[in-house]
Amino acid sequence: MRVGTIERKNVGRTWMVWSLTFALVNAMAMRRPRCGRRATLAVVLLLGAAAVLPPARTLSRAATPPSTATPVQATWLSYHSDPSNNALYSPWSAPAATWRSASVQDEMFAASVVGDTVYAAGAGQTHAVYAIDRANGQIRWARIVNNVVMTQPIVVAGRVFIGTGNNYMREDPVTDWNHVSRGSGVNAVYSLNATTGQVIWARPVVGEAMPTPIFVGGILYVVTGDRHLLALSAESGAMLWLLPLPSYVSMSSPVQDGNLLIFGGAYPYAEYAVDITTHRIAWQHIFTPLDGQAVTGAIDDCSGAVAHHVIFCTGTTSAMAHPSGGTPVHQFAWALDTRTGALIWQKDEGAGILPDFFSAGVPTVLGGVVYIPTPANKGLDARGATNGLLHWHLQIDGRSRSAPVVIKDRIYTSDDTGMVYDIRRAGGVLLHRMHLGGGVSNVGVVLSNGVLYVPNALGGVVDALPAHLFSKAKTLDVASPFPPVSLQAGSSPCG
Repeated sequence: MRVGTIERKNVGRTWMVWSLTFALVNAMAMRRPRCGRRATLAVVLLLGAAAVLPPARTLSRAATPPSTATPVQATWLSYHSDPSNNALYSPWSAPAATWRSASVQDEMFAASVVGDTVYAAGAGQTHAVYAIDRANGQIRWARIVNNVVMTQPIVVAGRVFIGTGNNYMREDPVTDWNHVSRGSGVNAVYSLNATTGQVIWARPVVGEAMPTPIFVGGILYVVTGDRHLLALSAESGAMLWLLPLPSYVSMSSPVQDGNLLIFGGAYPYAEYAVDITTHRIAWQHIFTPLDGQAVTGAIDDCSGAVAHHVIFCTGTTSAMAHPSGGTPVHQFAWALDTRTGALIWQKDEGAGILPDFFSAGVPTVLGGVVYIPTPANKGLDARGATNGLLHWHLQIDGRSRSAPVVIKDRIYTSDDTGMVYDIRRAGGVLLHRMHLGGGVSNVGVVLSNGVLYVPNALGGVVDALPAHLFSKAKTLDVASPFPPVSLQAGSSPCG
């Protein structure tokens, strides 16, 4: 089954203006392609009151009866919906199901599991949001939006919130890196009806809104590529307040600790804590050169994991001022006090080659141990949370950039070759692996009710894999229940 035909509505003069504008923007593209899309220049995004957005379009779908499951994970409020980044959730009433969703001309970049639905974000050619029946993998609805979606869908009170944007600089060539903005296309924050996918509101933003927003007390907080933190009414999309930031934010999603929202930015490469009660920056930690090499990446991509008032994340250094994919780099992991921004520890994770696009290893922290992917050298580290001392290092087949899921004595993670791994938590022993093909983005897998939900960016599908497929296997390599996915035309790792 392939999702295909697009329904269109006559929206008159407004749509004509937007269509001509968007065509002009694309025609002026000058930047290098990334994420399988042409670059765009936002030369006329904010016309007048900046309130014109393209009408959303619905992809045709087969009618699917609603699931009878009782929702348990009823909301998804932030990146991985937990400050620890451990995407592990409670059982629900339906039995574990094995399925592969319909293949779409899109990159299934991130997934949120709420009740009887898996909400997936599309970062490819179609750039849509998808609602998938958790019982059988059927696509209930798909809503096309105005740019790629790399946020995990936020789901609360019957609504789905996402941000859109791209990862091109708004100035070409860049002449002042300390003031450059990111996100050259048409960028917005959307509120959708969780049942139907209909647009409730859509707010244009100047820079990209690619980091996952966070929902706190009826307010949606969004960090952007034009160096701002926005506080939007979740009900109406109205701007409640905004705060200028010294850095642009690439993919670092805010994590909450008390009144503070903490995230990383670039140029300068720094970690920020914003107090949402005072609307001010509470502290900032600027990362200084290590061993004579400047910090040149990952801080702005890394969504931190928080436990006991400590935030953990990663960075990279390079001899080059602005390294690109294939450049030699060094990786490092770090821990900061969330109350003050003081450095607790910083550890070298070894040399390697800078990946294209997303360069961070997003960690998970649990039980006094922080589990950290090392994408430049294709590994996974386990370190003591209090001192950063290395417990073990595991080499894997591809680049893992996503926060692993940790449950009891097991760790599950994935990589950009489409491999899913089952690892013994004690000692970091690789127990099983399953090759799905395609490739998994930096957002990674979710485990709920004993089922791994794997959004395959390069394959355009979401897979539901019961964990017993791994635990009952007798060999290292476990046969996939599905044929290897084929790469979507024009797709890219996109992180």
